[in-house]
Amino acid sequence: MLESIKHLVEQLNNPKLVASFQDVCGIDIGYKDSGLNSMDEEEEDEDSNNNCDTDLTDSGAEDASITAAAVRRRAQSSTAGGKQQQQKNKIHSAVAEDVKSQSWTDSVKCRVQNTLMDYSMRNNVDYKIKNLFLYHLFTFGAMLGNEEFNCTFFPYWFWNVDGYVCRRVVIAWGFSMWFGQALKDLIRSPRPASPPVAKLERRYELEYGFPSTHATTAIVVPFSLFLLTRNRYLYSTELGFLLCSMWSVLVCLSRIYLGMHSVLDVTGGALFGVAFLAGISPLLDSMDNFQLTHPWAPVIIPLVLLLLCCSYPKLDQWNSARGDSSMTVAVMCGVSLASWLAYRQGFYNRPPAPPPYAVKFPDLEFLGSTAMRMALGGTVLIATRSAMKALTYRCLCLMYGLDPEEKAANLQLLQVELPYKFVTYSLVSFNVVYTCPILFRRIGIERIIAFTDLNPI
Repeated sequence: MLESIKHLVEQLNNPKLVASFQDVCGIDIGYKDSGLNSMDEEEEDEDSNNNCDTDLTDSGAEDASITAAAVRRRAQSSTAGGKQQQQKNKIHSAVAEDVKSQSWTDSVKCRVQNTLMDYSMRNNVDYKIKNLFLYHLFTFGAMLGNEEFNCTFFPYWFWNVDGYVCRRVVIAWGFSMWFGQALKDLIRSPRPASPPVAKLERRYELEYGFPSTHATTAIVVPFSLFLLTRNRYLYSTELGFLLCSMWSVLVCLSRIYLGMHSVLDVTGGALFGVAFLAGISPLLDSMDNFQLTHPWAPVIIPLVLLLLCCSYPKLDQWNSARGDSSMTVAVMCGVSLASWLAYRQGFYNRPPAPPPYAVKFPDLEFLGSTAMRMALGGTVLIATRSAMKALTYRCLCLMYGLDPEEKAANLQLLQVELPYKFVTYSLVSFNVVYTCPILFRRIGIERIIAFTDLNPI
């Protein structure tokens, strides 16, 4: 039985399965003469990530020596001087010696034991997109789990649809993201290798692969919306379930199509999302009621969330997962503080009638006011995000005696990254829930519907 499970896991984690799916979807993959050529040709990309990427080819120890030499050449050819460059050169030398001292067999064993991350995220294959429709479809699907989408989707719900539902979705989304990202850095399973996989995305390349948090949130966000609205609004539950399923499937398949996750990563992320949503759904009403009504909520909740950020697993190599988890927790903190303050000041009224409520087709007035709210509110959010990032970063550099010019290296430090993300996105989400609705009310474009912030007693 255990052997069968182990065999199944190995098959689902096989990068050839990803490459086969890419081939079916119209990605024509051909191997380059050497993965090292790709590394040298894309040298500038490495500086943008401030991390070293090493290729482990299947040509044995001789290719490992070539890889080591390539790493050293790239480190030596970089601009000398500065603390950041000295640190990068040390990393390159360490990686080079490590790769040079290992045979191919030892390298594979090391990766299986999850002690060496797969840094071969550079695209070491030639590929051609034959099906542009699927390319744009899956690119859009991947976007449904990115920061830009979240910064649009959640404000839209708060400003135009239903704050009662959105507060609960934010709770489920925030905790699922934190635990999913933490699992990545505990399990440390590398992403699919290239070759045979074509890498069509570089955004999260330094993060580990299992479980896929895109797949997790692709379950948690749409299906928490479905569970929270199916008895609250009058609409076809069959259609709602179908749309949520299409959302989830599109996101999951997009991660395989783009070469960012194996089938095992996506399956594990989706199953984790199902289990997490089943566990947290019964608690959402109590958690939302606590953050609205408890007199000590604005003290207890930020402290608990900060403790959660500080307890994130220790990284063996910096990646963006820790910062992303801090960002989601910060959003939860800002939403909680803003909701508590708005409730205390009487901005939320209980509806005169219990649900379910009719879903009205949007008219021109609704569309116009929605567009105005999104334009004005979006401007406030962009300005807040830019200003707070600049201010917080300067203050942290002054506090710790860091050179502000070495921003990429500084933001990898825990004492900088955590407050930088937490303060910025706490204030951004606070403005979404509290400041912007007040601004809308002052100029007469507030959301008219009164029953979308609280439940009747």
